[in-house]
Amino acid sequence: MVTIPMASEHDHAGHDHAADASLRALALALAINTAFLVVEFVGALYADSLTLLADAVHMLTDSASLGLALLAAWVATRPADAKRTYGYQRAEVLGAFLNGVFLLATVVYIVYDAVRRFRDPRAVRPLVVVGVGLLGLGANLAAAWVLRRNREILNVEGAFVHLLADALGSVAAVAVGVALFYTDLLVLDPLFAVLVAGLVLYSAKDLLADSLNILLQGTPREVELTEVRRYLETLPGVVEVHDVHVWALSSTDYALSAHVVVAEGTDPDSVLAHCRSELGRTFDIDHATLQIESESYSHVADFDCYEFDGKA
Repeated sequence: MVTIPMASEHDHAGHDHAADASLRALALALAINTAFLVVEFVGALYADSLTLLADAVHMLTDSASLGLALLAAWVATRPADAKRTYGYQRAEVLGAFLNGVFLLATVVYIVYDAVRRFRDPRAVRPLVVVGVGLLGLGANLAAAWVLRRNREILNVEGAFVHLLADALGSVAAVAVGVALFYTDLLVLDPLFAVLVAGLVLYSAKDLLADSLNILLQGTPREVELTEVRRYLETLPGVVEVHDVHVWALSSTDYALSAHVVVAEGTDPDSVLAHCRSELGRTFDIDHATLQIESESYSHVADFDCYEFDGKA
């Protein structure tokens, strides 16, 4: 079996630069978010607004999720060792998954409190709600802007989604404050809180699905397994490709293992080099473990291979 490392020194340098950039962005976003957190909590309690309090609680989970994302990003920079031969990249994926769980917990809390407010509506201070909501919107958008260049990393994307969902909560708070300034429809406060919860739930859906798929070593959604196999079989010297597996080491780093049957008299090194080039260029697969087999060996060893037929 021949293992081909797809990442060059330049690729590793680029990965290290991206990791440093994501660490800096997450630290700055955490500082912005946490600085405003106290302001929004005090404003929510003073205005007695559930919508504003829901947004404040969501911002608290934002700070927790940003802190978790920052920790996960730092752990992910640790080099590979004998126990973690692929390194610690999955720490960022785990951080993204836990961020999704935080979002779900936020939804449960908001809906629970909203149901109580529907039964017993309470007056709020609308101008305070508007003012704090506008400040919160500015803080959320500023933190999201800091993270915008590193969204290809699932961990950063989780924090980014968190912030955008919270920005929508701030918009809802402003809308409630304006509406209650001109009307006495107190039911709008819990109603908008439920709307915020729905938006948060929607934003968490893809984050949880993507991170869970990586943790379960599922095939990345961007990669079609049968397409990879068929493409490799079109390369010169390749007779057949079987036992193909593709999984994600992180949100930006893919791995593959496969058995490649080559024609008799074909130079296996040239076939490997071509496969390496095409996997990286066409499918962004960074690590490949390829077992080269002759046609005669493949017929003898078929019982050793698990064949994916694309029907599952």
